[in-house]
Amino acid sequence: MKKSFVGLLTITAVLFGTISCNGDKKAKEDAAKETEDAAVIAGSISKSLLTEELKTETIQLLHDLPDSDIPYLISTGEITVNVGDAAYMLPVAKAAELTSMSQKARACGIYLADHKVLAITQQPTAEIEGVLAKLTADLNISYLLDILKESAPKDASKEQVQAFHKAHEDKIIKALADDDKIDIAMDILGGLTAEYACLMANPSLVVKGDAPLTGLSDGMEKRIEMLGEITTDLSEYYPEMKNLKETIAPLKGKLTSIQTARDANADITGIRNSLVK
Repeated sequence: MKKSFVGLLTITAVLFGTISCNGDKKAKEDAAKETEDAAVIAGSISKSLLTEELKTETIQLLHDLPDSDIPYLISTGEITVNVGDAAYMLPVAKAAELTSMSQKARACGIYLADHKVLAITQQPTAEIEGVLAKLTADLNISYLLDILKESAPKDASKEQVQAFHKAHEDKIIKALADDDKIDIAMDILGGLTAEYACLMANPSLVVKGDAPLTGLSDGMEKRIEMLGEITTDLSEYYPEMKNLKETIAPLKGKLTSIQTARDANADITGIRNSLVK
């Protein structure tokens, strides 16, 4: 990562302490006590200390995540998948079993990935849209449904289609960041990534031409690595992020190629399923 969030927090604290050496000592002591109490309550650093600077850096890092090329390559026909046999997809019935907000956010990411694949391949999406409507309502992020239903322009060039898919995820990140829901954004991205990993491992995925050379595997490996780095720092503010990091980290070594992913099919599916247990 470019910077450590905790390091930035330390710098901020030092600067705060040197702004006015002659300030009200009592006020500083009271502020320090409040910060300490908040950290104890949160079990780590208080979420209230996620400053605008740190939030801005988090958002930028999320925007810098390598995009999965899977939706783009499916839309251009460079890879195909038999979505009639949707064995890699999370059953929609699973959504009814989820209780925690984190589980629901991760499932939301998983179903977002499935919806995108179904929409691109012109398959029915009503069932998944119904599940997503319920999950986003529970998470108070129903505005994501408007982004979900956007589609690439008709008669768009391959470059325009690629740009559309790359911008789609950024819109989701921005909407959640504007709503101060960075933790939900991370869980959604974790679920989304794990579901794309399941798709890579699906034996019905057919890769044509030089599609593997476009970064399909390299991008996913880097994506897992960066998500791990971001969750490491965010876990200082959101302790529940540690679980996300530990769950998705083993994906990295299983996505070095399409064949590697297929060989690890059961493991990858198990990792995805663990996100919603």
